[in-house]
This record gives sequence, C-alpha cells and structure tokens, in this order.
Amino acid sequence: MNTTRRNWFGHSAAMAATGRLKVTKCEVFGLRIPFHARLRDNMLENYRREGIDRPDYKPWIVRLHTDSGLVGIGESSRDPRAQAGGVANRSVYELLNNAAVSPAVMMAVYDVLAQAAGVPIAKLFSPEPRPAVRQIWWSHCLRPQLLEAEARRGVELGYAVHKVKARRYEDPVEQMAAIASAAPHDYQVYMDANGSFGSAGRTLAVAEALGRFPQMKGFEQPIAHEDIVSYRQIRKALPLRLAVHWEAVDVRSFLLESLCDAFVVEDWQWGPALTEKSELCRLTGQQLWVENGLHTGISQVFQAHQCAAYPNVEFTISLTHVGEDDLVVEPFVVQKGGFYQIPKKPGLGVTLDQAALEKYRVI
Repeated sequence: MNTTRRNWFGHSAAMAATGRLKVTKCEVFGLRIPFHARLRDNMLENYRREGIDRPDYKPWIVRLHTDSGLVGIGESSRDPRAQAGGVANRSVYELLNNAAVSPAVMMAVYDVLAQAAGVPIAKLFSPEPRPAVRQIWWSHCLRPQLLEAEARRGVELGYAVHKVKARRYEDPVEQMAAIASAAPHDYQVYMDANGSFGSAGRTLAVAEALGRFPQMKGFEQPIAHEDIVSYRQIRKALPLRLAVHWEAVDVRSFLLESLCDAFVVEDWQWGPALTEKSELCRLTGQQLWVENGLHTGISQVFQAHQCAAYPNVEFTISLTHVGEDDLVVEPFVVQKGGFYQIPKKPGLGVTLDQAALEKYRVI
C-alpha cells in the first residue's frame, strides 16, 4: 500500500503500537574536514584576523539504527554523544521534536520516520512542499581576485544569488567590481557585514559607493543588531534590501515596524520552531533566509527538505562547498537560477559516503 500524508500518522501509530521503530544503536562519529584547497589560505588568514581558531570544519555525524532495519543519518556542530547515549531502546516517535536531543539525532529521527512512511522528509513538514528551493552561493570576505573566481564558479554551477562576507580588511567596492567582472547583470549579491560597517552613516555611504553595480541587491547585518535606532535610520534611507538575524534582534519591533525585508535563521531550529517563524513572517510579508551553519551534505539536504515546506523561505544558504568533501554520495546540483530539486526518495534521499567518513574521522 502506498503511504500518503493523510494515512501516515495512522500507519505510524500502528507501527508504534507493535513496538517497531525502536532505536537499537546510535553511532557517533567526529570528523575534521579541511577547507577546500582553492580557498584554504584565504579562509585561514581571515579567521586569524578575527581571532578565531578554525583550521578546519569539525562536524559530528550520527547514524541511528532501529529494530525495523531502517537507518537514519544526521549532523551536528557540537558533540552529541551525551544525548545520543540515552536514545537506545527508546521509540523513535518519542524522540520526535524532543528538544533534549541534538540536531544530529533529530535529523536522523526525521530520516527514519520518513523512510517508514515512504515519503521524503519534506512531506513530514507539509502535505504539498515546493519541488525545489533556491540555494545561494556563499563566500567569506575573500581577496578580490579569489572572489572573482568564486563568483565565476558560482555562475558556472548555476547559482544566481551570492552572499559575501564584508570586513574592514577588504574594500567592498573592489570586491563588488571583481564579482561584476565575472557575473551577469542579473546576478544578485548580498553583503553580510556582521556589524562591521559600524554606523548608519557608513552603511549608507557604502551603499552609495556600490550603487553603480546592478548586481548589488542588499545588506545583511550592516551594524550591531542591538542598535535599533540606527536600523530605523538605515531602513528609511537604504536603497537596498536589508536582512538581520532573527535570534539577535528585538524581533517584535523588526516585525511590527517592518525594519527589514528578511530574517536569517539557523536550520537547527527544526520543525515547530521554524514553522512559528514562517507564520509570523507570512503575516508581516517578510521573508526567511535559512542558513545552514553546519558543514556536510547531510544538513544541507535536510535544510532543503524543511524549507520546501515553507513558501516564504526565499533562500537557503550553506557552507558545504567551502569544505574539502561533503560526506554524501549524491552531488548537490542546482538548476539554472540556483534551484535545488528536493530528493523524491523516502527519507533524506542522500547516502553517507562511507569512504569519506573513514578518511576524515577522528573519533
């Protein structure tokens, strides 16, 4: 029998009643994935400048085994062993949307449940998810020559939107000139200053200097999030779109006063938390940019499944391509415009690359 969204809950309850879908084992793997060779030197230099000790990515992978034979996979940026150690012999249904478990375990739970229901994970969040999400290309604050090469690479891969870190140690005008030399006029660029523009005045001055580039579309967090007075000033005068991080601002004011066009949210706020944000933004007409702060294809594809369920998610963003390997067998390929087609197979729809797991595993 084909399992549909309508009968899935009844099917799940029947399986739970018979004791199936209990966790039999939860494997945890700690990895270290170097930055990709094309970006490594610049990435390491940037983190040194910012006083951050980050020579590589350190994802944690979970593989959840059940008594039904189904296996789910998930990813976390923090060590999930304390939480993962307590899930054996528990029902998978009991773990669903349990905030006490790590993102890695939760992703694996969704993977198992969707496999059991015979549907992609996206259909656990919505009966009619979008067939694709718009993924955007991401770069740190790279030197202009390297940023030009990255923009060209993004265009060649099919991306049409590019988010770039802006910092005081690089000239944003030189960076935009480099991108413009490699990208068509309809390529969209958003600069994420992480507060480094410092003031409303400098933000507006940078916007004016970048006005000659048709690709320049907006800023993310140009100044400190708590400076709401300056955000009001920027919002009135900025000729570009404006995004801020949901978790860092006075959300009520930004929603009610429409102080931004979009909120950036992190994808580990799964299920109900993301639904709440989506509904609030739907009421105010604002958009969501869901950013994947994790580092492998597991979280990248899980993010796509979630975001396909919410019509007002404008962009999905991930850092996976910055690493040397994405840890999954299936390549993350976008169509023209940067649209990623949601896998149609039951569950997550991608496979953990066992050879890569062994290569990068340290725990």
